[in-house]
Amino acid sequence: MVKELTAPLEPHPGVVSEAALLRVDGLSVHFPTDAGLVRAVDDIGFDLKRGRRLGVVGESGSGKTTTALAIMRMIKEPGRIVAGRVELDGTDLIGLTMKDVRERRLRQLSYIPQGAMNSLNPILTVGKQIVDGMIDHGVTASAAEMDSRAREDLVSVGLSASVADMYPHELSGGMKQRVCIAIGIILSPDLLIADEPTSALDVITQRQVMDTLGQAQERLGASLIMIGHDMGLMAQFVDDLIVMKDGKIVEAGAIRTVFSKARHPYTKMLIGSIPNIDAGASFLKEPDTVSDRKANRDTAGALIAFDGVSKVYGRNWFGRGGVTALAPLSFALSGGKPAIISIVGQSGSGKTTMGNMILGLTAPTTGQVRFGGKDAASLRGAELKTFRRDVQTIFQDPFGAFNPFYKVDHALSIPLRRFGISRDRADIYARMERACGLVGLDPGLILGRFAHELSGGQRQRLQVARALMLSPKLIVADEPVSMVDASLRATILQSLYDLKSRHGISIFYITHDLGTAYHVSDYVIVLHRGSVAEAGTPKEVIGDPKHPYTQLLIDSIPWPDPDRRWGSSDGLEADMEHLRALEDAPQSLIRSRVPGFDIQTGDSA
Repeated sequence: MVKELTAPLEPHPGVVSEAALLRVDGLSVHFPTDAGLVRAVDDIGFDLKRGRRLGVVGESGSGKTTTALAIMRMIKEPGRIVAGRVELDGTDLIGLTMKDVRERRLRQLSYIPQGAMNSLNPILTVGKQIVDGMIDHGVTASAAEMDSRAREDLVSVGLSASVADMYPHELSGGMKQRVCIAIGIILSPDLLIADEPTSALDVITQRQVMDTLGQAQERLGASLIMIGHDMGLMAQFVDDLIVMKDGKIVEAGAIRTVFSKARHPYTKMLIGSIPNIDAGASFLKEPDTVSDRKANRDTAGALIAFDGVSKVYGRNWFGRGGVTALAPLSFALSGGKPAIISIVGQSGSGKTTMGNMILGLTAPTTGQVRFGGKDAASLRGAELKTFRRDVQTIFQDPFGAFNPFYKVDHALSIPLRRFGISRDRADIYARMERACGLVGLDPGLILGRFAHELSGGQRQRLQVARALMLSPKLIVADEPVSMVDASLRATILQSLYDLKSRHGISIFYITHDLGTAYHVSDYVIVLHRGSVAEAGTPKEVIGDPKHPYTQLLIDSIPWPDPDRRWGSSDGLEADMEHLRALEDAPQSLIRSRVPGFDIQTGDSA
């Protein structure tokens, strides 16, 4: 696989194919900036044989996506490919005109983008978008023939043919990603490049999407480049691995060799950054000092409570029918003892619905959400303003959390002004600097910049800083680490943990990542189709699951071990059938309760 590496130490022995489908040699991509020249890709080279799967792993800014875009000839200004060759089946793509390159896209090489939610046109049906791709790349056939081909394409990736008549907003995240795969394989290319195809997907959906991608690649006999930062996913899916850092390849070789005999410290860090739920100490550190704030709390009542709360969407005028997003649930979180409550489950399990009701953004169908003993729906005026200040959120998408037209100072200062905390410029700036420091950001490098100038991890920590500036009592963190690198994930989770232990703030941590939930939580609630499947301490629920749905979630985690089977021994189809059969699963299993948090379901109330 590996032909030539620019690395500080020798790579693992790789197999160089004389008949390589793809040969990258001396590739360099530069971006001129006001701060100087950025060598995004710096003199790299590798070979990829036909039918092989190559993983390219690294953190944000490592050059992995730029490498993929350079192969596709999709580098945007001011970026430039300044050197190198990219030979696909003997033809140097760098030397071709853009017209010639465009003719080869979808037919010879295809790119499956990272953000399925943002990659599909919201005003066109799925079928129309597939047909547009065919027309745009020279397919001549009747409208009926191309429509039929688009439907067959969707069926080939495990979707119903009727999906062709649907719009992207009608599809789940996993279905959208499969549509992107369908578009990528419609003209049977020789090379597929998948850029983070499962980011922000739950472990079960992730496994389904990767199975779909793998089957499509094998059916075409194509080569595959898999871009990502999840070492567990790489271990389970690719044949060979390239590790990139600062635009260079620092390690490469067969996947088992890299994992068993990693040489470069950066590779070892990536492998070690995956939370282990089997054994070992937590990666979280206890703070040296603890805030006195939690001792000053009113311990007489619950900070937030659900009293028989449920949510049903789509009921008719007679209050019948509809889809239950959250079954009747009661819980109470004490105001006297800060805690991190993790809510885990697949997409569509009711996690975000529950979070939105805690935030007062979604009204319950039945029951009451009480904050400080008062019905949150009845709050008005000053009481509602206090609620908005005391209950903050950290959004899932760090890219969409900030207005791109304003510098980040604006986003940080607005809450201070709106809630009347401060209007003095010097005081506001001092508060922003302090908040940045508390989440490990250098204010001199962050303040005064636009959001697009920051990495995803920096933006996510800025969200934590923005919430912290208001001194809230409760934070709802919705998938805060699903779109960031492995090492940054630990940093952001440490920031969340510090909010509890250092600042006395309780957190509802919404996630599909059971590994992080295991380490960061005081209590875990597993939701399945709107109902509590299992609840208890992390060691009980994740370390020793009893409910079949929780067990399936654990089995679906891609472990950072190429020799450990992904999923149960029965295979994916059997596991999916098992999932469908969980309609008849046991009632909610409340394994235990902890001081400061009590929970009851419709089964146990």
